[in-house]
Amino acid sequence: MQGQDIIKRIGLDWPIFQAPMAGVSTPEMAAAVSEAGGLGALGIGAATVDTAREMIQKTSNLTQKPFNINVFCHRPAQVDPALEAGWLAQMAPLFARFGASPPKSLNEIYASFCSDSAAQQMLLAEAPAVVSFHFGLPDAEIIQGFKSKGVFLMATATSLKEALAIQAAGIDAVVAQGWEAGGHRGLFDPDAPDAGLKTPDLTAELVADLSIPVV
Repeated sequence: MQGQDIIKRIGLDWPIFQAPMAGVSTPEMAAAVSEAGGLGALGIGAATVDTAREMIQKTSNLTQKPFNINVFCHRPAQVDPALEAGWLAQMAPLFARFGASPPKSLNEIYASFCSDSAAQQMLLAEAPAVVSFHFGLPDAEIIQGFKSKGVFLMATATSLKEALAIQAAGIDAVVAQGWEAGGHRGLFDPDAPDAGLKTPDLTAELVADLSIPVV
């Protein structure tokens, strides 16, 4: 599939893709981009299921054109009371400077879409035109559920290895993300070796080795 084919398949006028930044993207912004012929986007990784549903439905009310919903597919956090207690003790002096006390325990801020069945069911029910995955991929059953509803799927890759896994999973397109994105890059495994390729270099490598489109 060439560049023009992906634009036609999604139903865009222009090859312009809004970044779906969690906590910043809004229904109004996504709808405006889509109405202008690009692909508007919402990042719902930091939203509750109810809030995410409201954002999607509000965007649908503002535009009849396609838009992208992005979710976080990171490995769920593992509770480690001893390690967390150490971090809280380390931060206690900083809290004290402002007359505050640190929390008694730490909570996971962003639930992983991979383990959030309520979020999975909600997004499958809403079935937006495009869904994109960041920090990894959900199970094959979830991917197939979206594909059965005609949802166009994308996933972020920071290396050729990740991109090949995305292609093998049946995802429709890869989003190349170079080292310029810093600590917020969509690494599948933050502990794995990282070549730290710049976006143009990574994109060229992916285009040369993949049979699916690279965004």
